[in-house]
Amino acid sequence: MKTLTIALLSISGLWLMQAAAASEPSPRDLHAAQCVAALEVNTEDLAQQVKSGQEVSRPVLLERLVSGTAFVGDTYLHGNSDEKQARDLASKALEAQKSLPAPELAARQAACADEGAKLFASSNGLQQVVVKRLAKKRMDKLLGA
Repeated sequence: MKTLTIALLSISGLWLMQAAAASEPSPRDLHAAQCVAALEVNTEDLAQQVKSGQEVSRPVLLERLVSGTAFVGDTYLHGNSDEKQARDLASKALEAQKSLPAPELAARQAACADEGAKLFASSNGLQQVVVKRLAKKRMDKLLGA
C-alpha cells in the first residue's frame, strides 16, 4: 500500500511538473508575441492611412495582417493553444515596445513582417486560405467595413 501511494504521488508530481512546464511560454511564443504586437501597431497606422483616403496602403495593410495572423497560426500549430496566455503575452509585448525608440520599432516591424510572410509562404494551401480569411476579416473590422 505504501509503495502504491508513493507511486501515485510520484506520477501526480510528474504530471504537475509537466503542466507547469506547459504553461510557461517558450522562446518561440515570446518572439511571436513581440512580432504580433509590433505588427498590430503597424496595422493600426496603416488602417488610419486607408481611412484617410490613402488606398495605396490597403495592400500593405493586408500583407501585415497576413504576417501577424501567420505568427498566431504558427504558434498554435506548434502546440500553444492557450488563447488567454497568448493574449497576455501580446499585451505585455505591446506595453514593452512602447519604450522602444522609433527606429528600433520600425526595424522590428519590418523584420516581423518579412518573417511572417515567410511563415505564410511555407504553410500549406488550407492554412493559407484560413490565414487570408482571418486577415481579411480583421482588415474589414479595422476599416469599419
